[in-house]
Formats: sequence, structure tokens, C-alpha cells
Amino acid sequence: MKHLKVSMAFIAAIAGFSVSALAADLDENRASLLCPTALNVPERPIVEAVLEPDDTYMTADDADLIEKGVSTLTGDAEITRNLQQVRADKIVYDEPADTADLDGNVNYWDEALFLESKEAFLTFDNGIGEFDTANYILYDSRGRGQADKLIVDAGTSTEMQRLRYTTCDPDDEFWSFTAKKLFLDHEKNQGTARNVVLRIKDFPVFYTPYMSFPLSKERKSGFLAPSYGTTARQGFETRTPYYWNISPNMDATLTPRLMTDTGVMAIGEFRYLFENSSGEIHAEYLPSDNQRQDDHRNLFGLTHNQRFGSNNQGNLFLTFNRVSDQFYFEDFGTQLSTTSTQFLERRADVSYSANGWSLATRVQDFQTVDPSIPVTSRPYKRLPQLLLNYRSPREYGSLNYGLETETVYFERGDDVIFAADNDNINGLRLHVEPFISFPMRTTASFLEPRLAFDYTQYNLDDSAQFSKSPSRALPKFSLDGGLFFERETSLFGSNVIQTLEPRMYYLYVPRDDQSDLPVFDTGLIDFSFAQLFRDNRFNGNDRQSDANQLTLAVTSNFISSDTGRELASVSLGQIFFLRDRKVTLPNNVGFRDEASSAIVAEANTKIFRNWNIGGDIIWDPNIGNSTDKITMRATYNPEPGKILNLAYRVRRDITDIEQSDVSLRWPITQNWSAVGRWNYAVPEGRSLEVFGGIEYESCCWAMRAVARRFLTNINGDFETGVFLQMQLKGLGGIGQRTVEFLRQQIPGYESDF
Repeated sequence: MKHLKVSMAFIAAIAGFSVSALAADLDENRASLLCPTALNVPERPIVEAVLEPDDTYMTADDADLIEKGVSTLTGDAEITRNLQQVRADKIVYDEPADTADLDGNVNYWDEALFLESKEAFLTFDNGIGEFDTANYILYDSRGRGQADKLIVDAGTSTEMQRLRYTTCDPDDEFWSFTAKKLFLDHEKNQGTARNVVLRIKDFPVFYTPYMSFPLSKERKSGFLAPSYGTTARQGFETRTPYYWNISPNMDATLTPRLMTDTGVMAIGEFRYLFENSSGEIHAEYLPSDNQRQDDHRNLFGLTHNQRFGSNNQGNLFLTFNRVSDQFYFEDFGTQLSTTSTQFLERRADVSYSANGWSLATRVQDFQTVDPSIPVTSRPYKRLPQLLLNYRSPREYGSLNYGLETETVYFERGDDVIFAADNDNINGLRLHVEPFISFPMRTTASFLEPRLAFDYTQYNLDDSAQFSKSPSRALPKFSLDGGLFFERETSLFGSNVIQTLEPRMYYLYVPRDDQSDLPVFDTGLIDFSFAQLFRDNRFNGNDRQSDANQLTLAVTSNFISSDTGRELASVSLGQIFFLRDRKVTLPNNVGFRDEASSAIVAEANTKIFRNWNIGGDIIWDPNIGNSTDKITMRATYNPEPGKILNLAYRVRRDITDIEQSDVSLRWPITQNWSAVGRWNYAVPEGRSLEVFGGIEYESCCWAMRAVARRFLTNINGDFETGVFLQMQLKGLGGIGQRTVEFLRQQIPGYESDF
């Protein structure tokens, strides 16, 4: 006989209606804690016989069995076929028609579903089942509800009439929805519902005459959950996004953004993904701004990535960004890194690499967001830039060689009145640097001498400050070597392997007066432990630092003998200058006449259970024992969903910054958690950003509310806002999508909804 395939179709029906069925993603332990009330599922009947596939097992208190006829089972009548079981007060089984009439206390079980109704009719031959006044329970998602009538055409469609659905506990039903009719097309993986009413605590809060949705995680066109929030500038805000599933590899989201104090903004996003390319277009448009009395405020951004070549060795990258006015990010940005944006990049890159060679070309431009920024403070355009490099395969005990070249034309405009020092210079720069090295390595040591030749040539436009074709030619020699020692020891009662890795780096570059060279894209590199082993303290090719210096450094690692996990590491290093350094940027930026550099120390440890502690310090004994930089950070993460981050940083070398930063996500009770961050500027005595909120999560719904105040610009202006997100598990989300914001602001933040 053919078995009845009721369960899978019905499961797909409810899972399909669940726009984001997050309850199914909860692990068993967490689900049992959040959902303490067990669903009332009667125990499945015990099958005494050993059944072969498609065998039918029948039992009843009283049975009138007629072979190849109509049999009647009464009194706890049961039929079992494969993983499916039915029970009723009375079952009339028509063997020739392969159908069954079930009457009175009809129960149905399988591995994922329990279903009960007053009466049902099953057609085993084609898998169609009809249930009247049906109650259903889904084990995994805890979805349950009722339907006046439920019709299943197994594997093809499911239809319910006058239905109700929720994932809440029977004793605490926070939400539910009702619909007049629900139709699910399993072949097309889509469904539709008519006259849908969402209720919170039996109070209707939302109605739609028509709803369409996917039956799986596949994308489908339709309205997404609206979001809500309020800020000091925009007033009350709501967004109602519409998602357009154009094709399997393209989609778009169109969002009207209503701001009561500003106006209505249109937001659009288009994404595409092909085998060798991907991209995104983002646009925002505000016809008029009630706050600033500005018309046509807008933003546009485009990004495209394209791989090409037989083995995808080539790559094309395009980006274009534009904003209508200087206050756009300040008004509509969500954090200081965005609201303080001064330049927007437009760039096109094409690169290709093969057999040790790499070729890249770039065209780059910038939009200056604030037109009041002086031209001489704006970045240069690269029109174009060409990079050609080669590196031979790295082999120890043999000669390695390579070549680095750059050709780039810099332009910053000639339609302005330049500064008195004529800083705005346009022109071509050619840089060529061949090198050879001879790396040697043993189990306990390494040594690598390296010789390079730096040649840089300019071809400048007319300038009163520089000659037309200045140049620089310098040899560079370095010797990098180190030793490896290790020993077995113990640390806090654990067996560990401790390494000791002393390292020496010598660098020699002849002194050359480079004040006759312009500065297009060069600046000082932040001093750090890695900088101890670089051959230039400047980035870019406009300056090559002179050097006759020796770096001494040591690193020690503590590695668990049992697991191989690194428990702690400590590094310490300093540069000793055997000759004064004279090469600087204009206005003597970067000039430090001293016998040694600052001392750099870095440390990280995971020794203490659930703690990850690290930091670095730069201490300069040459300037009154000054501390140039301090960074300390600690993360406490005893279990998923519970995290505390502590950070403190000081910068005295370039800018005077001293800040503390605390962020957390901490459970208060089983259902309630606190989230927050406090970023504080110590010298100014003010908070740069502070927010706090609460999260609530139960068996069937979750809520997140966050209040925030943050700095929007360097002038000290602040923005405040309140954001709300609600998740009805098994249905979808309502409210501001704050989870991405919290993931950015609280390192290690995790959420189940």
C-alpha cells in the first residue's frame, strides 16, 4: 500500500509562513529555558509489530476486517504506516479505494508534527488529506494553532481556511495571527494569505488584505517588516522597505523613509552577483528638507568587483560615491566616523598577476564634501597610477630578487588661488626599486641580507618652488636576523612551552637632501612594533628616510603543551640610531634628533579563564620619559551572549587623545539583558558616545530598545535617538534593525534574534 504523505507538506506550510523562523534555530537547552511550558502532545502509540517499508499496521478495541473490502475499526482505532500514525474513535478503511474516514478525536503524529481534529478523510493513493476543525503543533519551531479546515495535497499544495498561528506558550500567548485563507504552492515554493490580522495579547495591531511569502529561505518579492525610531533632528521616523527579487542573482530594495521633522526620503539599493563579478548600487533622495530648507538632497554610491582571466588572476574594481551637500552625513549619518566624512572616493582599478609578476593600474579622484576645505589640504587625484612588480619564488640558501615600480600623475586642480608656499603642485612621479636578497634559515635561526636601489624621478608642471625634473637615487641595505629558543616550563599550574626569539635588524640608507622634492601622498607611519623592521618611516615614495640604525627586539610566546594554543605573548624592541636623521616632511614634520627611538612593548594573554587581555605601550626616554602611546584592552566572555569589553588609549605623539571605552551585553535574568557603550574623552571631560538599552527574549517573542547620544562633528554637536526592534518568532521583525548597530559598537556581540 502507498503511505500518506501529510506531515512534510504541512510542515512546509508553517515553515514557509515563518518569514524568519528563528525559534527553530535555538539550541535544545536554551529553548527549554526560554520555553518552560511543554506543549501538550499526546504520547504516540506503541507499535508492537516489526514493519517493513510501506507495511500497514492496524489495531483497535473492536475490528470488522474485510479483505479487499471496507473494514471498520472502533475504540482506540489506530493505523501506522512508516513514520506516520493516526488514531481515532472510529476508522473506516476502504481498501479498494485506499481511503480512510476518521471520526472522533482524530490524532496524527510523525517525527515533526502532531495534528488533531474532529474528523478527517485521507486518500492514501494520492496523498490528499482533509481535516476539519484541526489543531496542530510543530515540535521544532513550537508553532501551533487551529484551522477550521485543512487540505493537504502532499508535495504539491496546502490550503487552510480560517486559521490561527502562534509560537508562544499556551500559558503566555503574547502574539498570534489569523487569516481567512492560506494557500501554499510547494512546487513554486511560495504562498499567499488573505485577510491577515496580527494580534498582540488579542489586540489587533496590523491588518493586510493580502500577503505573499516564500515557503523556504529563498528570497521572494514583497514588503519587509517596517522599522521605527526617533531622533532629535529627524523626529519620529519610519521605514517600510519593499524587497524585489529580480532573479536568483539580482535583487533590489526600495524604501520610503518618513521623517516627521525633515520630510520623505527615497532609498534604493540594487545588488547583483554573477560567477565572476558582484556589485551594489545605493542611492538616497530627499526632494526637500524642512530643517535646512534645502532641495534635492541626495547620495549615490556604486561598487563593482570583476574577476577575469583563465584562473581569475585579473581583477577589476570600480567605486563611485557622491553626496549633494556638506551637511548630508552630519544630518543622516549614524556615527562619528560617518558624520565626519570629508572626502568621497571615486576609483577604478585593474590588476593582473601571474608567475611572480603583478600589474595594476588605477584612476582615483575624490569629492570634497566640505567645499571650505583648502585646496592644499585635499588629497591628490591619481590620473593614472601604474604599478608593475616582480618577485622571484622565495628560496632559502639562494639568491632572491625582485622589482617594484610605480608611475603616477598627481593632480589637485589649477583653478584656485594657491597658498603662498605653492603647496599645490601637479606632476608625474616615476619610482623604480630593484632588490636582491639571500635568505638563510635553520631550525633555530634565520638571517637575510637585502640590497635595494631606490630611484625616483619627477616631471612637474610649472612651479616656482621646484625644478621641473628633480630626482632621487639611493641604495638601501638591510640585515635581518634572529634566533629561536624554547623550553618546557609551567605557568599557573599548566605545562607550557616558552619560546624566546631575539631579533636584530640593521638598516643603512645614505643621507640625501630631499627638500627639493614635492610631497604628493607621503606621510609618517604610526610608530609600532612592526615599524621597527621597516626600511622607511614614511609611506609613499616622496620621501625615503636616511638611516644608519640598529633594531634590537625580543619576543616570547607561551604555548600550551596539551592543546598547542598560544596562551600569552610579549614583545619588546627599540631602534638605536648610529647617526642623526635629517630627512623630514615639509615644516620639519617627522624630525627627531635623538640617539634612540621610543621603546615599544606589546603583550597579549589568554591565561586567565574567559579573559582576553592585551595592549601596547610606546615610551620615549628621550623626551622627559614621555609616554607617546598606550593601548589597553580586555574582553571578558564567559559564555555566549555575555561579554564585557574594557579599553583605554592614549596618543601623545601626533594628536593629544586620551579615551576610555566600555561596552557590554550582560544578561540580568533568564529573559532580560542589558546592552550599552560609553566612549569618554578624558581631557575634554565629555562623552563622545553613550548608549544603553535592554533586550527581552522569551519563547515566542523578543524586544530590543536602545537610547543613544553621540557626537556628530568635531564642533561638538550631538545627536540623540531612541530605536526599537521587536521580533515575533516564527513570523518576522518589527522595528529599527538595531542588531547590526550593536554588533559594530560592542565587539563580540551575539544575539539569537
